[in-house]
Amino acid sequence: MQAEIIDVVNRIGLMADRRDWQACRDVFSDHVETDYTSLNGGQPTSVNADDLINGWKAFFTQTFTTIQHLIGSHVVTITGDRAICLSNFQAHHVYLDTQKGTWTLGGFYEHTLVHTAEGWRVNRMKMTWTWEQGTRP
Repeated sequence: MQAEIIDVVNRIGLMADRRDWQACRDVFSDHVETDYTSLNGGQPTSVNADDLINGWKAFFTQTFTTIQHLIGSHVVTITGDRAICLSNFQAHHVYLDTQKGTWTLGGFYEHTLVHTAEGWRVNRMKMTWTWEQGTRP
């Protein structure tokens, strides 16, 4: 069961890197709470998963030639049909505008998942930024 949860979490970054937006969308429940407050301030938001993926698609396609998310050191806690997966991450971004160079971000994720008839799905994703190098968008 832990391997299934880790696979779901890993698919988010890998499928976004490959720009396989449908495969990326498939790991989320229909509504997702996202929390990027450590990087951007503000408040966590609840979004429709299709809107989340369409936003990522537009942002990544219009801003970067390539991206690579490395997610690892997973620690999974399962309680019935719910799970939490804590992971380290490093995300490297290469700008379309070569004058901007690159942006690399690191920290950790907390993904909350629910078990459905289709398998494990992410319904909450919190990114905690701890360091960065390069030009922030």
